[in-house]
Amino acid sequence: MFVGFSFENYTSFWGETSFSMCANGADALYRAVNCFPTAHELLLKCALVFGANGSGKSNFIGAFSFMKEIVTAEISKQSLLISTAHAAHSFCFHEEAETKPMSFEACFLIDDVMYKYGFALSRGKVVQEHLYKKQQRRTEVFRRNGPSFGSISSGKDMKNVEHLKQNVREDTLFLSLSNFGNNELAMKIYEWFDRIQIFSADNIGAQLSTTVDYLEKDAKGKEKVLSLLQHADMNISNFEVDVTDEANLRKSPDSSVKRRAPDAMRDLLRKKSVNLIIKRPFYDASWTASGTAKTDISYESAGTRKLFEIAGPIVSALENGDIVLIDEIDARLHPVLVRNLVMMFNSLSQNPNHAQLICTTHDVLLLEEELRRDQIYLTEKDRRGVSTLYSLSDFKGVRKDSKLLKQYLLGAFGAVPKVRDYFT
Repeated sequence: MFVGFSFENYTSFWGETSFSMCANGADALYRAVNCFPTAHELLLKCALVFGANGSGKSNFIGAFSFMKEIVTAEISKQSLLISTAHAAHSFCFHEEAETKPMSFEACFLIDDVMYKYGFALSRGKVVQEHLYKKQQRRTEVFRRNGPSFGSISSGKDMKNVEHLKQNVREDTLFLSLSNFGNNELAMKIYEWFDRIQIFSADNIGAQLSTTVDYLEKDAKGKEKVLSLLQHADMNISNFEVDVTDEANLRKSPDSSVKRRAPDAMRDLLRKKSVNLIIKRPFYDASWTASGTAKTDISYESAGTRKLFEIAGPIVSALENGDIVLIDEIDARLHPVLVRNLVMMFNSLSQNPNHAQLICTTHDVLLLEEELRRDQIYLTEKDRRGVSTLYSLSDFKGVRKDSKLLKQYLLGAFGAVPKVRDYFT
């Protein structure tokens, strides 16, 4: 379960920025449906981030994505990510950005135990790293106070990898080395990060393999994904997925496919070793269904491709209580469809295992849905280029029956484009 996340000096975010999935226990609004209890905190099932273009919404998703990428990377790639972190991702508009540490910390629950794991990077080195756990009381699993392996202190949970400390380099994480050393707790932390699905608004089709992976792992996965697609009223009767190696993809094409992918998409699918064919009814001269027409996925609209890309992870998350982050969930999708996708998570029947959705959006109509104030976050960028992230629950005097959509568009909460003077 996702509890919270904080970070500092990442792209447009300069100071420490915090995000929480903890619900305000004093607010009873939609508590029974939109929240769920745990051994530690009352948590939210979904959170939405609103804001103007360029305000930092994507950078917020990117910060957690970058943390996940570092934690789950192989040692050689991790070293490269850490050594180039400041050059590639630190705040751009301040002279101290290159020397100020970039820090990331995630708080989460695994088997009713709360963990806080984080690290700080500076000048291509890991200058701080820590892991705490809390069942009854908080205890330190390990702490690293500098780049050197000699600065690492650890407790009994890390006993079987004590001898690996001397192998920890200045540009690698102790957690990662412990995971590769088969430390049980480190492996749990790694798996938690690895299971989270993150989708960027710019890479439609690039994560097609996530749905394919789900279809391969779940025997009934195809039926569930097809049901989601058909409920979106896309006139899809079925689909075929063929996962092969690159050599097999170069064989003669299937002549029954009516429309084929452009070269760019075919190259992408070739790299992914995936061949996805959509099936729809084929009609004769009297418009009677007489067969099936097959088209390559890349012939479909961007919205259909996006829905197929996120369908597997969403269905899987709802089944298994997983976490999904989507940047610009409304991009290329109709507002009615977006509303239904979001409300699937705020549902007792469709989300019995407490899956969590965190997404950014421009779809202000969602503000009229049954959302709690602590489920709504906002991003705003000031004249210096610094982004801030804050919750609607931070505002005093916002009543339960407030017209949030109207107030937001009028600028009552900030996080809207500052274009009024220009257009006036």
